[in-house]
Amino acid sequence: MQAIHLLTLDPVAECTADTNSYGFRRERSCADAIQQCFIALSRKNSAHWVLEGDIRACFDRIDHEWLISHVPMDKDMLKKWLKCGYMESSTFYNTDEGTPQGGIISPVLANLALDGMETLLAERFASTNKQSWYNKVHMVRYADDFVITGRSKELLEQ
Repeated sequence: MQAIHLLTLDPVAECTADTNSYGFRRERSCADAIQQCFIALSRKNSAHWVLEGDIRACFDRIDHEWLISHVPMDKDMLKKWLKCGYMESSTFYNTDEGTPQGGIISPVLANLALDGMETLLAERFASTNKQSWYNKVHMVRYADDFVITGRSKELLEQ
């Protein structure tokens, strides 16, 4: 059932995805993310500072209510997947957050939850003179791992 819903959800996710998001997307790979990092960092006037991040337990901690409110699919079916729980060592565990463990739809749900980071950075760090290149802020994301470049340590600490 997840595969059927994924067939309709994946094109929507592709249309709304961050430009520099590479994890769990068709026709994109880790090599593409590396290439984009090279493009952002290889020029003489490129950013000198890099912030590297990994969202701890991303798939395990995604908010169910956010997914139900924002993912454009059958809400009842999504609720069932999110709340179905899991078994480990003959013990049942409820799921109050996160995406289905091992579900083929989970990577797309995670991408939908994380998409928008690039837009927020662009809005937050665009320079006042509308020359967005000035701050040299670029983001490259592969699943829940990301790299953000910037012209200064102080800018990245913001």
